[in-house]
This record gives sequence, C-alpha cells and structure tokens, in this order.
Amino acid sequence: MIDGMRRHYYIFLLLTFLASCSPRNLTTVPDSSIALEDCALTSPAGFQVDARCGTLTVPEDRDNPDGRQIELHVSVIPAIKREPEADALFLLAGGPGQSAIETFPSMISMMSQIHEDRDIVLVDQRGTGKSNPLRCLTPEDESLTDDQVIAKLKACPETLDADLHFYTTEIAMTDLDEVRAALGYEAINIYGASYGTRAALTYLRMFPEHVRTVTLDAVVDSGFVMFMDAAEDGQASLEEFFAHCEADEACKSTFPKLRSEFDGLLVRLKESPVEITIPHPLTNQPLDLTVTRQMITNMVFNTLYVPDLVATLPLSIHAAYADENYVPLISQAFLVDAGIYDGMFYAVTCTEDAPLISASEAAARSKQSVFGDRTVDFSAVCADWPKGKVSPEFRAPVTSNVPVLILSGDADPITPPWHADKVAESLTNEIHLIFSGMGHGNFSSRCSTNIFKSFIENASIEGLDTSCVKDIQPPPFFIDFSGPRP
Repeated sequence: MIDGMRRHYYIFLLLTFLASCSPRNLTTVPDSSIALEDCALTSPAGFQVDARCGTLTVPEDRDNPDGRQIELHVSVIPAIKREPEADALFLLAGGPGQSAIETFPSMISMMSQIHEDRDIVLVDQRGTGKSNPLRCLTPEDESLTDDQVIAKLKACPETLDADLHFYTTEIAMTDLDEVRAALGYEAINIYGASYGTRAALTYLRMFPEHVRTVTLDAVVDSGFVMFMDAAEDGQASLEEFFAHCEADEACKSTFPKLRSEFDGLLVRLKESPVEITIPHPLTNQPLDLTVTRQMITNMVFNTLYVPDLVATLPLSIHAAYADENYVPLISQAFLVDAGIYDGMFYAVTCTEDAPLISASEAAARSKQSVFGDRTVDFSAVCADWPKGKVSPEFRAPVTSNVPVLILSGDADPITPPWHADKVAESLTNEIHLIFSGMGHGNFSSRCSTNIFKSFIENASIEGLDTSCVKDIQPPPFFIDFSGPRP
C-alpha cells in the first residue's frame, strides 16, 4: 500500500539481479482459450524475458455481460521443463495500481528454480498496464503544488474512459479466475505483495478450491484502511531507523546529532520552504520543486520501505540539514517510484477504504508522528470519486487451511508484522517469518527465495528450513558518498 498524493511510491522490491530468462519451449502452456503469441517482457533495466502473451475479453460490468467489454492483458512465462508441474504460479502486484506485467519481469531471475518446473502467469489487473489503464497525473505534473494535484485528482473521474464502479478487488479476482480457467489450470499458487496480499486473500476466499498455496509478502490485514495506520506505523519505523543508527558505531560517530538535525530540518522548512531546480533523477531534465516539510517527510517515509535506501538516509538527512543539499534525499525517493496507475488506485481505495476512515480517530492517532494525517487529502479526493460495491464478506478475516507462507519486515513503515499477525489468526496452516531490520517486501534474498522454492515444491509449511531468517541483516550505513565503512 502506498501514498496516494503527489507520487505513489510502492517499494515492492529493490532487485539488482536482473537477467533474461529463456524457456526451451514456449509452446508448453496448457490448452488455452486465450490466443497466446510469442512476446518479450522488458525489465526496467532493459533485460528481456521471453513469454507468451494474449488477451481475454471480459465485461466491464459483470452483471451486464452484454455491455461494454474490456481486454485483460495476460503473459505466461512457460516453465523450462518440457513436462512442467500442472499448478502455475500467479504473481499479484501491489499498489493498488501496479501492472503485474510491468513489475515482475525483474523478479524472474530470483524465481529461476520455481520457473524450472512451473509456468509463471502475470495478469494486468483491470485499470493497469494495458488492461484499460486508468491514469490521472502525468510526469509533467511533478511541479504542481499540492493543492493543484488534489484538484486534478478530484476532477480525474470525468477524464477516464471507464465506469469506475467496476474496478474493485473482488471484480478483479473474478477476472483472475476467468483467466485461470481460460489458461487451463485447475489449481494455482499465488504470490501477492502489499496490496497484492489483499487481492490474494480475496481470491482465496472467493475461489478456495483452485488455490494450492498462498505466499503473502508485506501483508494487508482485513481491517487495514488506507492511511489510517500510516502515521503510527511510519513513526515506529522511523524510530527504529534512528535507534539502528545510534547502535551502529560508524553511523553514530559520523552522524552523532542525526535526530536533532532531522528535527531542525523540518522546523526550518516549515518556516521557510525552499525553491530549487535540480536535474530530474530519472530524466536529467530540469525539475523545479518547492521543498516543504511535507515533501521531506513523504520522501523519508517512502525511503523507509527499502533497506538499501535506508542505508543512505543518515547521509542524505545530514546533507539536507548541514549543506541545504536536498538532491540526495530527493533522488533516492525517486528511485522507488512504483509506476502506479493512479486512476486504478483511487477507483479501488475510494470504494474499499475511504468510506471506513474516521477523521477524528486518524487525527488523534497521527498527533505524535512527524508524518501527519495522510487521510485528509485522501478523503478530499475520494469525496468526488464514484464508489463501487463490496460484498459483506470483503472485510471479514479469511479462514482457510490452505498452506500460507507469510513474510514481513519488522522495519516496514506501512505493513509491519502486526498486520500479518492479524491475518494469521484465522489461518490454520500458516507460517509467519519476520526479517529483522528489513522493510516492505522480503523476496530479494537467497534465504527467502530458497524458503519460497521449498514451500511451493512441497505445498507445505512442514519441514521448512527457516534457520537463515535470523541471519538476514539490513545493509550497512553509508558514512559518505563512497559507501559504508570497510
């Protein structure tokens, strides 16, 4: 789950191992009513993954099958073996608003052992990718003021080619099951990250007979309401960050006044925002920005998602405070841009989350947090968005005996482990692994990928070797721009 205002930063994973994956035979896909053709999926770094791609046409309003139709884009990365296992792995993206087809090619090299035996299936959820994409803001809007951004988001529904009542999680999971059936899979394995865990649990509730295993990474529980816990959870993550620096000899000696520098930076910007022009971190084009207190807290919050970026945070805070050099802090925040289709984000969350926000409770719970009440702008935008319907069961805890592997980072600022603990209460066949000092999404280590491989192969939590989890540590802090101390 991510911040829905100026930029949506969902840090699914910061993966550095990107490689092309070439199955021996791209025709080894089950009998399918979807016409699949050879295609290549491109990772953000430009590496390609060979796949089979096609579309499935579905009604936008499933209660009106003869009405407007939309196309769901589907990619199947066939297993390398000529006789693969029958149960494919479906990957569900986060946000809400990420495209699975755009997000997951970078992960395929991390899943090479699973891909050896099983097809991997990516479905662009309606409203994302090429499945009737819904966008409100453009890159040209990065220099807009907060008020201008909110005004554009409020007016966005009139600009979208969609009936926004029908872009909810339950409808999307009905789409997903139709894709499953059309591709000829009887049972599937599901991996969901962040909002993808809400989607995965929804699918498990709606279609339990077709689920072999579920893996939940950075978990959204049934009671999670967008931004209601963000201030408190984010503050807890920030406090852990400061404590980690203070317990680290190199960080403490290099940045002995880090807390007071951060506080001083926020006070200074609250009194006097700063106008700057910097090279855009992604395009290198001139970018005009007004650096405000809220901008800095938003960027710090989003940086806390990714341990690799948290390692540079003390240096970036110090540079901003001591030298008024905001480029490192801003640049690292841009590195975690999630490619969110923000129209889909609001279509989902304005229906599923906004009606459950208590303004008074949110204000009270955010008082002790530097991150403030993020529900205010969110509720203002959602007031003007159409609302769809959810079933009475949508917010109920999911009860199941299907094997479930749960991954959490205890420094996650948006879905810390207590959310996963609540999900686990109604599951009878689960294991919850917590990675110390880690953030949002924990599928980037050899430890987690080996556990995942064993779990998928055996469809069981019994006998899993999880001993490596205790050895996972966040990266060392940078003491200068050359890197950590040797």
